[in-house]
Formats: sequence, C-alpha cells, structure tokens
Amino acid sequence: MTEPRVLTALARAVAGVRLDEDVSAARSRQVEWVAGELALVLEHQEHPLAATAPVAKVFEAGSVDAYLELAARGELRRREVPAPERTSDKSRQARIEALGILAAALGVHAELPRLPDNPPAKAPVARRPRSILRSSLLERADVRGGGVERVRLLAMIGVVLDAGPRSGELCRQGVEDLAPDLSETRLRRRPQGTPVDAPDTIELLGLSRSTQAAVARWLRERAALVAAAQGSADALWVSTRGNHAGEPGTRGAAVTRPSGMPLQPRGLSRAYTRAVVVLNDEMAGEPGWSPLPVRMEQLRRGSDPRPRRGPVVPDAERAARLLAAVTRSAAALAEHVPAGTADRPEEAALDLESTDALAARVEVRRAQLAAWAEGIEHRVQLAALAGAGLAEDHQLAAAGWHPALLAAVDRAAGTGRAPAQP
Repeated sequence: MTEPRVLTALARAVAGVRLDEDVSAARSRQVEWVAGELALVLEHQEHPLAATAPVAKVFEAGSVDAYLELAARGELRRREVPAPERTSDKSRQARIEALGILAAALGVHAELPRLPDNPPAKAPVARRPRSILRSSLLERADVRGGGVERVRLLAMIGVVLDAGPRSGELCRQGVEDLAPDLSETRLRRRPQGTPVDAPDTIELLGLSRSTQAAVARWLRERAALVAAAQGSADALWVSTRGNHAGEPGTRGAAVTRPSGMPLQPRGLSRAYTRAVVVLNDEMAGEPGWSPLPVRMEQLRRGSDPRPRRGPVVPDAERAARLLAAVTRSAAALAEHVPAGTADRPEEAALDLESTDALAARVEVRRAQLAAWAEGIEHRVQLAALAGAGLAEDHQLAAAGWHPALLAAVDRAAGTGRAPAQP
C-alpha cells in the first residue's frame, strides 16, 4: 500500500530540518514530535481531514486548531497514561513553533494562532566589558593553568567577539577555516528561515591579536585531545572529556565517546555555560570585570563583525592563478631561507631581515591568504610551497604559517607533525 502523500512530505520535511545546522537538537526533536502527532491526528475521527488531504490543507486554520485542541486533551499520546491532563501553554507554544518550521520546510503557508509576546531579549554585552574581556583574553591566552576547558572557552569567546557566529556555525568550523597565520577565520552562515536546499553563505572575518593567541593555545591543547582519534580529525572545536553517545550499547550500557570528538551545538552550549560559571566565580572582584553572560547568544549579539564574502565553491581558473602566485612567491622566499638552516638560526635571522627577504615574506603571506580565502585547502598550498623549496618548519614559519596550525593540518590529514610548544 502506498504511503499517503502528506505523510511522505512530513517525513521529508523532518529529515531536512534535522540536517539544518541552525535548528537546535531540541527544536529538531520538537519538529519530529509534532510531525508524528500530525500523522496520528489525520486518522482521528474528530479531525476534519484525512491522510489523503493535500499538504497545504494540514496547515490551514481549521485543521491547525483541531490538531492543537486534540493534542491539548491528550488524544494523540502514543502510550496510555493514568490520568491525562490538558498540556501546558509551553507545549502549545512549542507545537505552534514546530508547525511553522514544518510549513517553511514544505514551502506552504501556515495559518497559525498568535503566540504570546516573548519576554524582552537580554541586553548584549556592552562595548566597555567587551574591551576588558579582550584585554583579559590576551593576558590569559598563554598562561598555563586553568585547564583545557578554560583554554577552549577563551578561544571560543575570542572568535565570538570577532566574528559573531551562532553555536551551530562554530561547530561546523574545521582547521581549514583558519588562515595560515591565524589572522582570519571562515564561517559558513545559514540565516534563519533559509530553505534547507539553499547554499550556505561564506564569510571571512579578521581575528584580533588576543583571539589569535587564544586560538593558538587551543590548537596546542587540541592536539593532545585528538591524538588518539581514529582517522582524520579536522573539526576545530572538540570535546575535552568523554561523554555518552545518547544510545544504548549491545548489553544495555550507554555507548561512550572519547574526548577529542567534534562538538555538537547542544554540547557546545553546555560546555560554554559550565566554563563561564567557573570563570565568573574566579574573576569576581577583579577590577573592571563584569560577569560574562551564561548564554553565548548574548555575547554574540554584542559583537560587531565586518565580514568579507568568500566563494561557496572555488573558481577553478582563479584558484589556479592564485596557487601559481603562491608558488612564485614561495620560490623567491626560499632563496633567503634555504633548507637545512634550522640549526643555524643566526644566519637565517640575518638573511630574513634584509629588504628583499622582508618583501618576499610579505608577498608569500599575501598570496597564501588570497588562496585560502578562495577556498584552496591547506594541504594543497603546503604541497605547492614544498615544490617551491619551502618544506621545513622554520621555512614555513618564515612564510607565515603558525606552527600550531601546521600540526593540526597534518593531524587532520592523518600524518604526524609534532605539535609545537609555546
């Protein structure tokens, strides 16, 4: 028997919402819950529609009101309860919001009841506290102690202050989304309300010196966390401790994930809140310190990013020209910092201070940044540099590559460059 078209459409919409990074895990579960109730309500004798109805009619006012009433009375429960009562206003609100998400995913208009006014949004972090926070970041980024979770928090705060990402956008970042010298980061934006099949928007944003220092420290700590991970390890933000996977094992025990696994939006939000509470307690009473908000959203709304647009997919011809520019500029720099001079730092330092060497360093860094902004992968650039004579760590450092990022890139590719020490 063929499944009714409306049920197929609802299942497809739920699958699309589940893949949308800007929809939280909790909201995704609510959408799936409501889609399941809609499948049940279309078989209920008190509902005006049947499962053969067109999808658009499911979201018309009469159908929606009948669904909400039956759901509130507990008529759509999948299991018996001793004394079913009317559901709360919060459940009604969650259903209405989920209906709106489903309708948007299906591309149909929804005639929904008016929601109660939301409480006023909490004020974003003001300019002066943000300035104090940046200063504190710079002072603490390379200070040992406080634990790896603190290091990750400081790096995240810096990126949020500079770039204003949502938690889902942070979780999608990989080591490829950091410029070779850590001066910029890449974000894949998906504005709320964007259709599921619409392409992302790519933004390139500068990182302040304090954020660069904090991210570098995090990369060094991250190296130990992902050392034992199987296969590639390209996620920028990873867990600092083991946790359960949310599913049972073969004998009923929870399946666990080790540390070093990619953070998910829900886990990131929890980790941020947990670390901020500790930091606020420790910093209480410090001159000029204002407690950080325990929700990242307030911090994000206080940022003022100045992005430039990047390509969603690199243009092949432009990428070839940019990679050729990287190779030419790298060959020019290789004349000033030849291979095998790592054990003769005085000689290399004198050569790198010449006018020609400085010009070559500026040119190769400019070429690399342009290639990265186009979307050319780090490993491709590093291969071009090696072909031009820049393959050793001290040569790549002269070309502007941060040692901690080099180690992360190698680990992501499954190779083993040792992480640099501060």
